[in-house]
Amino acid sequence: MESELIQTEDRWRERVQDLQRLLDELQPRLVEAEALLSERMAAISAFEFQVRSRLEPLTRRLDDLQYEIDGLRRQLRSYHHDPLDWEEVPPGDRGAGDQWRFDETSSAAASGAFRYRSQPANAPKTLKPQQRATLKQLYRQLARRFHPDLAYDDADRAYRTDLMMAINAAYAAGDIEWLERLALEPAHVTTASLTTQELAEALEREVERCRRRLLEIDKEMATLERHDSAQLMKRAERAATQGRDLLAELATDLRRRIAEKMIERDVLESQLEEAELEGVEMSVDDLADIVFNLGLEQAGDDTLFDSNDDWRPKNRSRWDQKGLDDEENTLDDE
Repeated sequence: MESELIQTEDRWRERVQDLQRLLDELQPRLVEAEALLSERMAAISAFEFQVRSRLEPLTRRLDDLQYEIDGLRRQLRSYHHDPLDWEEVPPGDRGAGDQWRFDETSSAAASGAFRYRSQPANAPKTLKPQQRATLKQLYRQLARRFHPDLAYDDADRAYRTDLMMAINAAYAAGDIEWLERLALEPAHVTTASLTTQELAEALEREVERCRRRLLEIDKEMATLERHDSAQLMKRAERAATQGRDLLAELATDLRRRIAEKMIERDVLESQLEEAELEGVEMSVDDLADIVFNLGLEQAGDDTLFDSNDDWRPKNRSRWDQKGLDDEENTLDDE
């Protein structure tokens, strides 16, 4: 019986050694894949901040103008029988091709179920090449120590998950000091002593989690590269190789569209003024106001009418002088 227990223990030790060797092969691959995903996401997030800082004021102005234009079109519809002539621009048709119009809720980091990552709150720090190299090296060291898929139990995994979220956030922000503080945390919180069999079973779970995570990272990277901001970033990189600034070109196009919208708004305002003048029915009060403005408040003055009982305005300067002279010449001829 004792011999069987010894043999069983030996088999579990061999199993532990085999699993540990396999895990030693998977761990560097996992850390490298995790690091590449973090680097790519950090680069795209930094590009998104740059796009928003350069283009968002212009897009906001364009949206405000479109809002004004829609309001004017709604008012003009009330003066026309055929409402189809004054249809608003469908929201889906506005800004066609503006694939860079994204905010915090539609950014690359928020577009998919990216594990251990959250939307960066602030623009990343600008680092020198040597600082960037230090940041990458420190990130890989921490990912190797704290990756959740290398946990021994649920408590350790929860602890590592929180740390990994912080590590990725610090990396995305380009914050070396933050990463250095995280490096002072203990490697794990597991206090339970495992038997050889329990250790072998835990290692088996770790191996399976590493394999699943590697497949998951591939899918996350593919999702990230399909995002509009990633596609725009690639376009900007290609333009830069040709000596062009794509964001500057987009800003120029926005200013052109803003100028066109301002003209459209001014035309609609003029049309609305004309429609209001043509479409207003004159009431007795309105007529009284007009008469008053023409000077008929002096209706008792004998000079208001001539011998032929033709009405003449008291204030002749408010009328077309040439037309009045022509009328007087006609009366003289008669």
